Amino acid sequence: MFFLPKSPRWLASKDRWEEAIQVMAALHGGGDVNHPKVLAEYQEIEEALRFEREEAVNSYKQLVAPRMLKRVLLGMSIQMWSQLCGMNVMMYYVVYIMEGANIASPLLTASIQYILNVALTLPAILYLDKFGRRPAMLIGSFLMMSYLFVVGALQASYGVPNVGDLKDSTNSDISWIIHDNKPVSKAIVAMTYLFVCTFATTWGPTSWTYPSEIFPTKIRAKAVSLATASNWFWNCILAFAVPPLLWNINWKMSFIHMFLTAPETKGKTLEEMDEVFDSGLPAWKAVPKGSRLDQLQKDIEAGNVKIHHPIGGMRESEKGAVEVRAEHREEEQV
Repeated sequence: MFFLPKSPRWLASKDRWEEAIQVMAALHGGGDVNHPKVLAEYQEIEEALRFEREEAVNSYKQLVAPRMLKRVLLGMSIQMWSQLCGMNVMMYYVVYIMEGANIASPLLTASIQYILNVALTLPAILYLDKFGRRPAMLIGSFLMMSYLFVVGALQASYGVPNVGDLKDSTNSDISWIIHDNKPVSKAIVAMTYLFVCTFATTWGPTSWTYPSEIFPTKIRAKAVSLATASNWFWNCILAFAVPPLLWNINWKMSFIHMFLTAPETKGKTLEEMDEVFDSGLPAWKAVPKGSRLDQLQKDIEAGNVKIHHPIGGMRESEKGAVEVRAEHREEEQV
């Protein structure tokens, strides 16, 4: 965290525009404060902040406004399903699962999946912008459901009740065990590894990225805090309720939920989320590719638009340019 730059939107909201532009230049313009993408992003943020300040509303009441309630519930439900899909059941109780599969070294075998989770989450963060949030969560839901179905089918077909008379089980807490069938035991281990790998590359990063993308800046902190609270609430529920839930969660529900309620946010800026959610299109309808930011950047590069920013830099426009002035307004000292 010490090495991460400050959020340019947060800096702008505090009227620290020069710092915000420098951060955007470092992230998107190779240090050039007059880079078209930097100017375009500055314009987007400035317009959004001006609109929010004119509305002058920044309270929890905004979270239950008709335009925002759907998004708040969506963010909270995505965090809920990231728990109910079973990942933390795998994390918390994997040793029991491995013992039920009759693995010789359950602790060592279980430890491997923690390494897989970390190793595969990092590259997943890089490809999400290309692949998209909806495909990641939809495909992830289907694959995780399939792996859990295979695990359940193998246990049901080849497992036997553990009533204390089996030499290969010393744990009385394990009520069902794979007895003397190494191929099935190895298959269950493989399915749990595939489950963890799938979560790490789909729902793992996306369940945190998506809620932070769908809210306007003025209520983003409050809304994301509710989504995060939902995550830990269901985490707590699972920690206490795993025994009855372990074999009975309806895994299909998260797939259906994602298909019907979560529109794609790939390639859209925070300032464009209102258009995405207020368009009236169902979640499964493809949104137009690109964004206003991309189009504005192209207009700047073509010389059709010029933008002034507080540092004093400016990209000159060509003939017939339409001048767009986005001048930073200083707050009055009272």
